[in-house]
Amino acid sequence: MPNVSRVQSYEHLREEDLVPPASPRVFFEPADTEIGVWVAHDLITEGCSVLDLGSGSGAAAAAMARAGAARVHGVDAGEETVAWAREHYASRDGGHRVTIAHGDFARLTSEQLLATAPAPLPRPLVVTSNPPYVPLTPRADAERRSISGGTDGLKWAPAIIGHGRALGADLGLTIGSYSTPRHAVRLLEAAGYRVRAVTLCPLPLGAFTLANQAQVRALEEVGEAVLWQGPGNVPAYFIVGLACHWTDPAHADEADGTPRLTGDGLLELLRTAARSRTTALESLDVPRPNGWPGPLRVLDLPPAAVRHHW
Repeated sequence: MPNVSRVQSYEHLREEDLVPPASPRVFFEPADTEIGVWVAHDLITEGCSVLDLGSGSGAAAAAMARAGAARVHGVDAGEETVAWAREHYASRDGGHRVTIAHGDFARLTSEQLLATAPAPLPRPLVVTSNPPYVPLTPRADAERRSISGGTDGLKWAPAIIGHGRALGADLGLTIGSYSTPRHAVRLLEAAGYRVRAVTLCPLPLGAFTLANQAQVRALEEVGEAVLWQGPGNVPAYFIVGLACHWTDPAHADEADGTPRLTGDGLLELLRTAARSRTTALESLDVPRPNGWPGPLRVLDLPPAAVRHHW
């Protein structure tokens, strides 16, 4: 039987995390945040630390600590966002399990990122990121910083993957099903990463994306993006969480015999999900044509009434 599990409620975010921040310039998208924590959950081991790049409101960092990470350090470029995260989520018990720093992960070196933590982060280290990933035209991309992922949706991925590789860390990365997923896996593979678990969550397109679909539709037309007509024919996509293990490229040929999830395999997985009629993504309950046996999780969550995208 296919290895598919389903989650129908928020298990990592608390009730207070589902209340929109007072400021509309603090990113708020609970489904995105929940899936990011699930991806980290697949990689967290006892005593490990998490370096969360583009940590946003801090809700994910706090949830990762509750999920078992000994330390979680978030870095974000938004001053207002960092102020909110420090006030509401940074540790207040003196243990400093959750810390937040102001910084641009796309500009800082990996060592400079580590230096933003108030104390050294214990190893093993996991790098996570839930970056902006909406493919937009250059004009639209410049208008909406919190969701803009460049013309392919992967503007931030090279920096994130580069930090993970430089630190020899496992990596949790969130993209959209329209964010050239095949190319995303190829970038990961080139850096020595292998996808070990996938989490999917269907979500209606946001208002700004609906009004600026040109780039998304162009990618769909050439077979590099997957959209979904959800219940009621509401235009939707899938949030895609990729939990990846790192292997030194010098030993990449020493395979363990387990089929790996290729870029083509992920694209076919998403196309299979898009044949579903319900948010449970029941079309995934079939043998996988690519042979990848890894864990697949579906989050069937109610979308938030309020979404802060600025």
